[in-house]
Amino acid sequence: MLHSAYLCLTALGAGWQLWRVRRTLRETLPPVEADLPDPAPHVSIIVPVRNEEQHISSCLASLLAQDYPDFEVLVVDDGSTDATPALLAIWQQRASRLRVYRVEELPAGWAGKPHALHSGVTLTQGEWLLFTDADTRHKPEALRRMMAHALAQQLDFLSMLTDARLVGSGSRLLTPAGIVLMTHFATPGEMRNPRKPGRALAVGHYLLVRRSAYEASGGYSAPELRASFGDDVGLAQFLKQRGCREDFVDGRNLVSNEQWTTWRSAWHGWRKSVYSVTASAPLLYLGAGLGLISYGLLPLLSVLTALRQLLRGRQRERSLPLLLLSLLTLALQVSARRSFEREQQQPFAWSLLAPVGWIAFGLLMLDAVRLALSGRGAEWKGRLAPRQPPSIQVPGLPLQRHRHASIRRR
Repeated sequence: MLHSAYLCLTALGAGWQLWRVRRTLRETLPPVEADLPDPAPHVSIIVPVRNEEQHISSCLASLLAQDYPDFEVLVVDDGSTDATPALLAIWQQRASRLRVYRVEELPAGWAGKPHALHSGVTLTQGEWLLFTDADTRHKPEALRRMMAHALAQQLDFLSMLTDARLVGSGSRLLTPAGIVLMTHFATPGEMRNPRKPGRALAVGHYLLVRRSAYEASGGYSAPELRASFGDDVGLAQFLKQRGCREDFVDGRNLVSNEQWTTWRSAWHGWRKSVYSVTASAPLLYLGAGLGLISYGLLPLLSVLTALRQLLRGRQRERSLPLLLLSLLTLALQVSARRSFEREQQQPFAWSLLAPVGWIAFGLLMLDAVRLALSGRGAEWKGRLAPRQPPSIQVPGLPLQRHRHASIRRR
């Protein structure tokens, strides 16, 4: 009886999940077509890099080819030990728009990427800031389209769904699960709604921010963000709680990025992102990790149990409804995952692995909780995340109240 009740809850959860995914995709609209003002605002593009010799040249080539009229590119080299510095020196000789700044030492209490991004802000003068990653490729019209949208909608913060190139098995299994899980916490429509200050979405590959909003809030120098590996959703949530107008658009025809190509890199990449929220509430996410494992495992085991009983001719009245409910749950899980993977043009076979993806992501969450409880911190590119205060809102929980003034756009 208890088994059947829990399976019913799992089926309801899968149905709700499918609804959230489809709502998110429906609300993820392309940037509006609009003209830029003349003159257009100056944009500072800031690219933090650490050992990106495989990606940096392609990224810079696409950024420097932007057809936006007024921009600069600053690469912040966060202590690279591979060929990245040599490649950057070559690019500096080619492009007058490009500057390079090297971080020699990471200050205590900072994570590497937030420090690199904030350092870039202090070294630039743009009215708008674009934070982007070295593994991205930008169409020439990307910045122009995104800036036109941000100005037309009077935004302070804008991010996008990029065209994620899922190559390795780790990325193909974990990334769709992670994206589907993100839809539980916020949809683009909720992000646009100023009456829901705790709801925010962002993808770190593309964060377009009005400088005045960034500086008024403190940005990545704020204690809540400087030590966090969640530099994308964390910033979006941080700014929205302070009254900023935000949006999340479909930019898959504008920017692409290559996901982690090995299982190890995919695991570590997602783990450091999950760690950024589990560190503030490890016991809560211990339960969440166990819940994800049971969410994927229960319908699989229920199908096997029901089939075995039916083949043996036992408890047919109970086994047949159990089998049908289990298959319905699996179908809903596959449909939710397929809704995302269809957009990414992934093979259908990977969608059939939806329950396995949830089991794997649950184990990953438990691994992040283990690091949080042990005090070790998640590792990324040879660095451990510093201990951070539990002041970033836990997704899905009521908004924490902050004593601060709302940001007013100038």
